[in-house]
Amino acid sequence: MTEGTSRLRVRALVASWFAVLAAVLVALAVVGGAAAYTAHVDPGTETEQVERTHWRADGAFHHSAEVTRENPVFPVGSTLSNRSTYYAEPAPVLDGQFVLTYTGADAEPAAVDLDAALVIQSSADGEVFWSDRRSLDTVSAESVAPGESARIEFSLNTTEVADRQSSIQESLGDTGGELSTFVAVTGTVAGSVDGQPTERSFTHRLPITVGGSTYTVGPEEAGSEPVTTTRTVTTPREYGPFWSIGGPLLALLGVSGLAALVVGRRRNGFALSEAERDLLDFREERAEFDEWVVRARLSTEFDDRARADAESLGDVVDFAIDADTGVIEDPDTGLFYAVAEELVVVYEPPALARQELRADDDDETAAFLGDGVTMADEGDGDGEAANGEAADGAPTDEQDEDERSAGAESPPPHQSSEE
Repeated sequence: MTEGTSRLRVRALVASWFAVLAAVLVALAVVGGAAAYTAHVDPGTETEQVERTHWRADGAFHHSAEVTRENPVFPVGSTLSNRSTYYAEPAPVLDGQFVLTYTGADAEPAAVDLDAALVIQSSADGEVFWSDRRSLDTVSAESVAPGESARIEFSLNTTEVADRQSSIQESLGDTGGELSTFVAVTGTVAGSVDGQPTERSFTHRLPITVGGSTYTVGPEEAGSEPVTTTRTVTTPREYGPFWSIGGPLLALLGVSGLAALVVGRRRNGFALSEAERDLLDFREERAEFDEWVVRARLSTEFDDRARADAESLGDVVDFAIDADTGVIEDPDTGLFYAVAEELVVVYEPPALARQELRADDDDETAAFLGDGVTMADEGDGDGEAANGEAADGAPTDEQDEDERSAGAESPPPHQSSEE
């Protein structure tokens, strides 16, 4: 049995492009092998900077003002807490507190010093023209464990702060800067990092603006002060699935494909024989001109017409088009005919193609006989018809002869029995 058209085409393609396909498979094997080796055998290393926080100091301000004078809104003795605006007439004194919290997972206890001061200054573009500083309080804590806090409290009479601002401005005149007032808390935390003494100093501010019948507080300039160290860490380089999975699969594809090519070529499995090439060409041509071909058995002889042998089926089709006739494929012989008035053009397909045509015709005959119609069945049917009447009800020849014999033996109807 001959191979299918697709298989023949693949073999012809591989035979024609063997060198190119082999080169591509070698490249795939090399690239996949390199990727697999890099991902699984020698991934290499990469360095990164890792920052570690040993401990931190977090600072925050809290403030409030107690109502000490009669007013129609706030009861005397009540406390206004953490507001952005306070009223100078009913609550002129601002009470504040700065809380520093010391944290660290493996940190040792630290010493904390806090110093609070009221600062009034004039500055512009980062340049301070004059500054008035008054200490409010100082606190020291010898040992603050991680998770514990140190705090410092202060109290300001905003009426006195306004008077102090006016006094300085009157004495210095116009200095050209912007006047600002704030509580500055300077903190110093003395701890350790990996057994080595480490100290961190910082200053946090709480702005206060006094004007008219109100004074505003904040926003505070406070936050977290971490103590960190940075070290270089070397780790194996990690690759994604394209390298770790795709690399081995690509190498396997290249190696297996190349092995299949080599084995197939050694077994001469790709090169087509001359008969197979002719068969492939015929199949392609037969499929191309299928709409011009009719399968039929020819019983008429063409002795009175000239015969011409065509080189290809395409030549027969061209002749049929010019002669305004059809192309007939005889399943018994496998030949193709184009019958004109004075000429018959015949094409004889390759030997393998004729074998296929005869095999297809035998399959059709076997299928027809398999439907239950056989030559024996047809003979039995004829016998039954001979013993009875014909299919249309007319008597058979044997029935006529029997009736004539019976009429000769019987006496005529006008003779009596006595005679």
